[in-house]
Amino acid sequence: MYLRFVTTQIDEVSHKPQGIFQAGYELLEAGELNADEWKQLRSVLDWFVVNLPTPPEQFRASRATFWFRSSAHESVNRIWELVEFLRQHGRYVEVYKCRHLRNIHWYDHFQVAAYPSHEDGKVTVQ
Repeated sequence: MYLRFVTTQIDEVSHKPQGIFQAGYELLEAGELNADEWKQLRSVLDWFVVNLPTPPEQFRASRATFWFRSSAHESVNRIWELVEFLRQHGRYVEVYKCRHLRNIHWYDHFQVAAYPSHEDGKVTVQ
């Protein structure tokens, strides 16, 4: 099973729902958080910088979307921390579940990058 977390805000560049990492970084820069909240959010985002692999430089993710593997328990638990933080600060987050992705072009033990397909079995969970 794969999980994708997005906000309901539409990204200006991709015209797709904004990812929660981008939403998290925007919230850090928005000046809406007190010092403790800023440190808490920074800590969650920094955990992913250290622990979540990035695709190799030659991978072009132009239209690809990233999904967490449900088996990546620590990453999924940490992403729920970010979801809860965003929701507490007025960002609405949706979760997509997918049993199979048709066009996976990159993967590691934690996540996959796939190009959208009408054959994907995606279900939106609130």
